[in-house]
Amino acid sequence: MDFRLKAFLTTLIVSLVMFAWLIYVSLTNEQMKPIPVAAQQGKLVFQRKACIECHTVLGNGGYYGGDLTKVYEKLGSDALKEFLTHPPLISGAKQKRHERLNEAETNAMIAYLEFLDSINTTNWPPHPLYEAKPQAR
Repeated sequence: MDFRLKAFLTTLIVSLVMFAWLIYVSLTNEQMKPIPVAAQQGKLVFQRKACIECHTVLGNGGYYGGDLTKVYEKLGSDALKEFLTHPPLISGAKQKRHERLNEAETNAMIAYLEFLDSINTTNWPPHPLYEAKPQAR
């Protein structure tokens, strides 16, 4: 075999082994914690109410309603409870509101949002460079 071919194949094999090792290390170093039962129930509420159609979680979903990945950190438990049990009018709609959740659904949803907030997303989503100014009515 030609020297250049041997060098190429050796470099290719070493590169693939190193790549596989890096993937293995990156997957085994992350401490996976179990999802609490209340958070699992909250995820079911999230799915049943089809929140993903408007909202984004971990980069997936709709963009109309905003990203909920770190909303627990931003608003806290009390504000989320108030929002979910007494929903305001949806922005841009004259009479449409978020679906009102009962006490059990609200607590489960808050547990789910708290769990999402605990996930290390390496500062994703990025914070906006500026805050949107409220429009005059």
